[in-house]
Amino acid sequence: MDEGFLSSLLKAVEAVAAELGIEGTGAGASTLSPAWAQLGAPPAVLASDPHKGIGALRDADPAFQIDEFLVHVGEMFSAYHEALDKGDLAPVRRFVDEAAYAKLEPAAKASRRADGPRALRVQAIRPITAKHEDGLDLVRIFITAEQPGTDELLCEYWELVRNRGVLTKPGLSITKCPNCGGPVDGLDPTRCAYCGTRLADPALDWVVRKITAQ
Repeated sequence: MDEGFLSSLLKAVEAVAAELGIEGTGAGASTLSPAWAQLGAPPAVLASDPHKGIGALRDADPAFQIDEFLVHVGEMFSAYHEALDKGDLAPVRRFVDEAAYAKLEPAAKASRRADGPRALRVQAIRPITAKHEDGLDLVRIFITAEQPGTDELLCEYWELVRNRGVLTKPGLSITKCPNCGGPVDGLDPTRCAYCGTRLADPALDWVVRKITAQ
């Protein structure tokens, strides 16, 4: 993530943290109105209050922090769009499950940008669903981002899952193996070069199950 993207991400996360009444990431409170409020409720409508679901996740996993989780999702979002702009989604296989990857990958080559990856800035990132479902923890996120200097606005839903009972490990990052903590070297985007563990495994960490553009 470049500094501009990270700064915008932290501001968006601070806005959610303030709304939920939790301690933020330390980036300072944001004075920006969340983009979802400016745009109107997304098509899924924020009908189911995610606060109780987040509380249930915390009850089962005391180390789970929604602000840290949203920064983690922002890290994935940045890596996904950088890969998409390069026309090669292989790097995202470290955090996207196989079924989702199979649906996303065919469009990658057509999305390649001759001028390279865009410099995106997050306007809003917020949970709209958090619940236990079929033995999984499931969180659905609505993200909006813009490209400075253009009218282009990305609006996406991200659905992430992990097996129920999995506990949050410190230093959550797509650059580390969720099993041994070793660095992900990029040579094989599906397995850790140190312990051989499959990286996109909901038994170890959050995995993207679905990405839907609005």
